[in-house]
Amino acid sequence: MIRISGVEKALTGLREVCEEFAERVAEVLEESAGELADRARGYAPARTGRLRESIGFRRLGRGRVVVEASAPYAGYVEFGTSRTPPRRFMQRALEETLDRLKTRLASRSIFFS
Repeated sequence: MIRISGVEKALTGLREVCEEFAERVAEVLEESAGELADRARGYAPARTGRLRESIGFRRLGRGRVVVEASAPYAGYVEFGTSRTPPRRFMQRALEETLDRLKTRLASRSIFFS
Protein backbone atom coordinates (compact mmCIF):
# COMPACT_ATOMS: atom_id res chain seq x y z
CA MET A 1 0.00 0.00 0.00
CA ILE A 2 1.26 3.45 -0.91
CA ARG A 3 0.59 6.38 1.38
CA ILE A 4 0.74 9.98 0.29
CA SER A 5 0.78 12.63 2.97
CA GLY A 6 0.54 16.39 2.81
CA VAL A 7 -1.91 16.49 -0.10
CA GLU A 8 -4.42 18.68 1.74
CA LYS A 9 -1.70 21.10 2.75
CA ALA A 10 -0.42 21.26 -0.83
CA LEU A 11 -3.93 21.87 -2.17
CA THR A 12 -4.49 24.63 0.37
CA GLY A 13 -1.23 26.27 -0.68
CA LEU A 14 -2.19 25.98 -4.34
CA ARG A 15 -5.58 27.57 -3.66
CA GLU A 16 -3.87 30.47 -1.88
CA VAL A 17 -1.49 31.00 -4.80
CA CYS A 18 -4.40 30.96 -7.25
CA GLU A 19 -6.32 33.44 -5.10
CA GLU A 20 -3.35 35.80 -4.92
CA PHE A 21 -2.80 35.50 -8.66
CA ALA A 22 -6.46 36.34 -9.37
CA GLU A 23 -6.30 39.37 -7.05
CA ARG A 24 -3.20 40.71 -8.78
CA VAL A 25 -4.71 40.21 -12.23
CA ALA A 26 -7.88 42.04 -11.13
CA GLU A 27 -5.81 44.97 -9.80
CA VAL A 28 -3.83 45.22 -13.03
CA LEU A 29 -6.99 45.08 -15.16
CA GLU A 30 -8.63 47.87 -13.18
CA GLU A 31 -5.53 50.07 -13.37
CA SER A 32 -5.24 49.48 -17.09
CA ALA A 33 -8.96 50.09 -17.64
CA GLY A 34 -8.64 53.45 -15.87
CA GLU A 35 -5.64 54.35 -18.00
CA LEU A 36 -7.43 53.30 -21.18
CA ALA A 37 -10.49 55.39 -20.28
CA ASP A 38 -8.29 58.42 -19.55
CA ARG A 39 -6.50 58.07 -22.88
CA ALA A 40 -9.76 57.59 -24.77
CA ARG A 41 -11.16 60.76 -23.17
CA GLY A 42 -8.08 62.60 -24.37
CA TYR A 43 -8.54 61.39 -27.95
CA ALA A 44 -12.30 61.76 -28.17
CA PRO A 45 -13.57 64.81 -30.03
CA ALA A 46 -14.89 67.38 -27.59
CA ARG A 47 -17.42 69.48 -29.46
CA THR A 48 -19.88 69.36 -26.56
CA GLY A 49 -17.89 67.24 -24.12
CA ARG A 50 -20.72 64.72 -23.80
CA LEU A 51 -18.76 61.93 -25.50
CA ARG A 52 -15.71 62.48 -23.31
CA GLU A 53 -17.83 62.52 -20.18
CA SER A 54 -19.47 59.24 -21.19
CA ILE A 55 -16.17 57.31 -21.29
CA GLY A 56 -15.46 55.20 -18.25
CA PHE A 57 -15.02 51.68 -17.00
CA ARG A 58 -16.87 49.33 -14.73
CA ARG A 59 -16.23 45.98 -13.14
CA LEU A 60 -18.19 43.00 -14.41
CA GLY A 61 -16.98 40.74 -11.68
CA ARG A 62 -13.63 39.80 -10.35
CA GLY A 63 -11.03 39.93 -13.08
CA ARG A 64 -13.42 41.39 -15.65
CA VAL A 65 -13.77 45.03 -16.64
CA VAL A 66 -15.34 46.86 -19.53
CA VAL A 67 -14.27 50.25 -20.87
CA GLU A 68 -17.03 52.00 -22.73
CA ALA A 69 -18.29 55.23 -24.17
CA SER A 70 -21.97 55.29 -23.26
CA ALA A 71 -22.99 58.29 -25.37
CA PRO A 72 -25.58 56.99 -27.86
CA TYR A 73 -23.55 58.23 -30.83
CA ALA A 74 -20.15 56.95 -29.64
CA GLY A 75 -20.10 54.10 -32.17
CA TYR A 76 -20.72 56.49 -35.05
CA VAL A 77 -17.78 58.62 -33.97
CA GLU A 78 -15.48 55.63 -33.37
CA PHE A 79 -16.30 53.76 -36.57
CA GLY A 80 -17.56 56.58 -38.80
CA THR A 81 -20.56 56.65 -41.08
CA SER A 82 -21.05 56.90 -44.82
CA ARG A 83 -20.53 60.65 -44.48
CA THR A 84 -18.01 60.97 -41.68
CA PRO A 85 -14.66 59.26 -41.27
CA PRO A 86 -13.91 57.14 -38.18
CA ARG A 87 -12.21 58.92 -35.29
CA ARG A 88 -10.92 55.74 -33.56
CA PHE A 89 -10.47 57.35 -30.14
CA MET A 90 -11.11 54.08 -28.30
CA GLN A 91 -9.01 51.88 -30.59
CA ARG A 92 -6.08 54.29 -30.40
CA ALA A 93 -6.27 54.34 -26.60
CA LEU A 94 -6.46 50.53 -26.48
CA GLU A 95 -3.44 50.09 -28.74
CA GLU A 96 -1.39 52.46 -26.57
CA THR A 97 -2.48 50.83 -23.31
CA LEU A 98 -2.12 47.17 -24.32
CA ASP A 99 1.68 46.97 -24.01
CA ARG A 100 1.58 48.54 -20.55
CA LEU A 101 -1.10 46.03 -19.54
CA LYS A 102 1.11 43.15 -20.64
CA THR A 103 4.08 44.60 -18.75
CA ARG A 104 2.01 45.06 -15.59
CA LEU A 105 0.68 41.52 -15.77
CA ALA A 106 4.17 40.11 -16.22
CA SER A 107 5.69 42.10 -13.38
CA ARG A 108 2.93 41.73 -10.78
CA SER A 109 1.07 38.54 -11.51
CA ILE A 110 3.53 36.00 -12.72
CA PHE A 111 6.38 36.71 -10.33
CA PHE A 112 5.18 36.40 -6.76
CA SER A 113 7.07 38.39 -4.20
